[in-house]
Amino acid sequence: MKEDYIKMRNSKIVNFKLLYTYATNRGMTLDPNMFMNGIQFVDVNEIIDNIDREFELTRLYDKKGNFIMVVE
Repeated sequence: MKEDYIKMRNSKIVNFKLLYTYATNRGMTLDPNMFMNGIQFVDVNEIIDNIDREFELTRLYDKKGNFIMVVE
């Protein structure tokens, strides 16, 4: 899971299927359609920030503050 998450982060494209898998692995019981409907009402960046911290990833930014990538 962690390796797939790092690949997603570094591609800079949010993979909602991966986020759904992450959530179900942690006890969420919503079906995929309900998850996709609900994810529209939350700040996905906040979720990603929390997962970055959980996986103890370091975020790298350029001089302008733009995200480059995450590393372990």
